[in-house]
Amino acid sequence: GTVILATGASPKKLGIPEEETLVGRGVSYCATCDGMFYKGKTVAVLGGGNSAAADALVLAKLCKKVYIVHRRDSLRAEASYMKPLNETTNVEFVWNQIVDGLETGENGVTGVKLTDKLTGGKKVLPVDGVFVAIGRAPNTALIAGQVKLEGGYIAAGEDTHTNLPGVFAAGDVRTKPLRQIVTAAADGAVAATEAAAWLRTR
Repeated sequence: GTVILATGASPKKLGIPEEETLVGRGVSYCATCDGMFYKGKTVAVLGGGNSAAADALVLAKLCKKVYIVHRRDSLRAEASYMKPLNETTNVEFVWNQIVDGLETGENGVTGVKLTDKLTGGKKVLPVDGVFVAIGRAPNTALIAGQVKLEGGYIAAGEDTHTNLPGVFAAGDVRTKPLRQIVTAAADGAVAATEAAAWLRTR
């Protein structure tokens, strides 16, 4: 037999108390999925990497105002994102802020509670929604200790082969430079072909 592992990766959570209950009521993990719900509104993107930068650019086309809230004083995102972000008039950076929680009203999120890392000062940033963009965590609990991992992801190249014969990894759970639907679908096609070839040689 053969196995194709395609368990994906899940968005990392902020870990604040009201987060779970507010998903779909002001908390989102996907700007391309949920951005349209905030057309003409004010939102905050929480994070500082490539996904936060990309989300902010997507949302800036739809929203009245986009805040990028980051715990450091600069983004970790690649330089190629910085020029478009700096040129986008409705994007504003909010540096050195720790997210303490969310303020809510009857329709969901109304603000983000922040603490300034440098001064200790507290404030609430009024927003209609927050987009959490602090990375993804691969779903590998099922196979931990059995298949070789790299940085938590299954170590597998473009041929989808893992360190175990007859075991293949496809999609966001695999080590790769780009995680998109199109690359996951390509992995699926490669893994199926490789698995079939492996079975033929048995």
